[in-house]
Amino acid sequence: MTPGRSDLTAEPSSAPTALAIVNARVWTGDPRRPWADAVFLRAGRIETVGSSAEVRKRSGAATKVIDAKGLVIQHPRESGVLAPGAPADLMLVDRPLGTVGQGAPNDAEIVLAIESGRIVTDRDALGR
Repeated sequence: MTPGRSDLTAEPSSAPTALAIVNARVWTGDPRRPWADAVFLRAGRIETVGSSAEVRKRSGAATKVIDAKGLVIQHPRESGVLAPGAPADLMLVDRPLGTVGQGAPNDAEIVLAIESGRIVTDRDALGR
């Protein structure tokens, strides 16, 4: 069962000090490590891409933690890479957009979008 939008979203345009998304399937775009299961964002940048345990260790009292419940996290553009130091532009979708790495379009639902560390919920904000 796919979690509903209300399970994952915060107020649109909110920018928590730090954001941890755990229990996900993270498509990194890095051929050396194509999949991870969590990301940690701070100040509009990706700080960590790794395991949920690793990301939870980085989380403090001011960190907003989102349990992705197995949803896919990927960059909004096919060629984008989710790596430490990169801008925090990502989205949670119910399945990979297209066939990962091949760019075939499909009807994946965007559940949550993050742009420069700011939570947005409008598909148009990502130019899709």
